[in-house]
Amino acid sequence: MVHVDETGKTSFYFRHATDGPVFLVGDFCQWQRDHLPMRRTARHEWMLMLRLPPGTYQFRYLAGGRWFTDYAAFGLERNPYGAYNSVLRVPKVRPAVREPARAGRPAAQRLAASA
Repeated sequence: MVHVDETGKTSFYFRHATDGPVFLVGDFCQWQRDHLPMRRTARHEWMLMLRLPPGTYQFRYLAGGRWFTDYAAFGLERNPYGAYNSVLRVPKVRPAVREPARAGRPAAQRLAASA
């Protein structure tokens, strides 16, 4: 399962009865098999958080030397080997809107007063 929050942070979750290691592999890391190890969060559960630029990506999980597709992702694309890659879409994120400066009071004082 994959989740993208409103800030663009992407969380990948993988559940499978394996002792690991588990890696996230995709076009965002040039399909390097050992570049993004996932962290075990519970028995048979793994997770990894990334911040990726906006765009569409393909990925798979590699666990115990076997490939796994995330069918709960944003879609699927057939790969050249006849299997399916998971699709991830990271939207453009709006920057935070800054409050306009108020006359007569420096920004540092305004921030300190609001804390």
